[in-house]
Amino acid sequence: MPEDPDGNRENAQEVNAGMTTVSDQQAKAEQTDFLHHLFVPVYMPAILFATGEGALIPVVPLTARALGADLATSGIISGLLMIGVVLGDIPSGFAVSRWGETFAMRAAAIIAIISAIVCWKAPNLPVLALGVLMIGIASATFNLARHAFLTTWTPPWYRARAMSLLGGTSRIGYFVGPFLASPIIALTGAQSVYWIHVGACIAVLIVLQVMPDPEKALARNRASAEAHRIQLSTPPSTTATSAAPAPGAYARPLKRAHRLPIITYFPILIRMGSAAGILQMMRASRQVILPLWGVQLGISSPHIALIMGIAGAVDLSLFYTSGQIMDRFGRRWAAVPVLVGISIGHLVMPLATAEWGYILVAIIISTANGLGSGIVMTLGSDLASRYAPDHMPAFLGGWRTSTDSGSALGPLAISGMTAIAGLSSAAVLMGCGGLVGAYLMYRYIPRLVGK
Repeated sequence: MPEDPDGNRENAQEVNAGMTTVSDQQAKAEQTDFLHHLFVPVYMPAILFATGEGALIPVVPLTARALGADLATSGIISGLLMIGVVLGDIPSGFAVSRWGETFAMRAAAIIAIISAIVCWKAPNLPVLALGVLMIGIASATFNLARHAFLTTWTPPWYRARAMSLLGGTSRIGYFVGPFLASPIIALTGAQSVYWIHVGACIAVLIVLQVMPDPEKALARNRASAEAHRIQLSTPPSTTATSAAPAPGAYARPLKRAHRLPIITYFPILIRMGSAAGILQMMRASRQVILPLWGVQLGISSPHIALIMGIAGAVDLSLFYTSGQIMDRFGRRWAAVPVLVGISIGHLVMPLATAEWGYILVAIIISTANGLGSGIVMTLGSDLASRYAPDHMPAFLGGWRTSTDSGSALGPLAISGMTAIAGLSSAAVLMGCGGLVGAYLMYRYIPRLVGK
């Protein structure tokens, strides 16, 4: 009986389709394997570092007051932490490019240890200010190194979830840190809290030393996944010697390079960097305007702290959901709703004239912010992979300078607008600025990020 060639062809296609599905799933499983098996070396150092930093942030103004500073000077010294982050972003990019992510993280932990001890022993305000500034620079170096590492080793289809987890580690650290500091302050005084940061940084060094190098395992996973991808994408007529495209082959590098990444990638940073900077400014402003609005309503300090804690818990609970939204539906579906939600919270704040309204506004803003966990880092990674595949750390240094500048300007903008026009006007103006940022995200993400 003669064979049916069409039936054989259909069977072969079904088998190939099944093999494609299995192979693709296997490749993705190998790529995402680091989440289950390499959580400690990849994310644990970030949690430890953020916990130490979160513990000492409330103590810096107390130390400044103990050294004779007034309220304004204490606020300036506390703000030096964020200024140090902004100043350290670009040098950190060069350091990571030259010596690698692991070396940069170790150097940052050592600098943070020395700086915390300087703050602990500071005999006067200038020495304290120097120590706080150096902690900010160390934080910039550590965070950029972790960001660059995940940018290099995570695939686009899982990048947002990896970055949202990294954003979640910072939230966990800043949430847990003050709870660790509170009993230490009650038992031994505020100065002892600096040793929490010292201990956390020592733990970071231990983890980096004793845990296996995650780059080796991720390199094996990526090589295996790329082999599957090449095999699946090669048509039958293509010979076995066909070469796969090199990393960054489909990137769009700019025509001329400059030593300073902000100048080299200015056309991109002025558009997407401005939008992300507005998002960071809105996030930073909420930490200032929500407590101030509670004070204006006459709510007691314990109640304000409790409401802020509940809002922080809502924010923390949503960090992984953000990555799932971005990976499944695209970056714009997270960035635009986040800015719109935070903006709405600011715009309706003048209508919150009772405690229940204040609670509702705090929950709205925190929910929107939680759904954007990792969005700024994800966008930076997408842009670095597309436009600067050979200079990712330098690009990320310029990107983080743009976004961290927004974080530094947020509280200053609230203070200035409140002094000029009042707190209600400041909330409305910030809300309008957030809507501008939402429009920029809606306009430029498809054009520059592509998804």
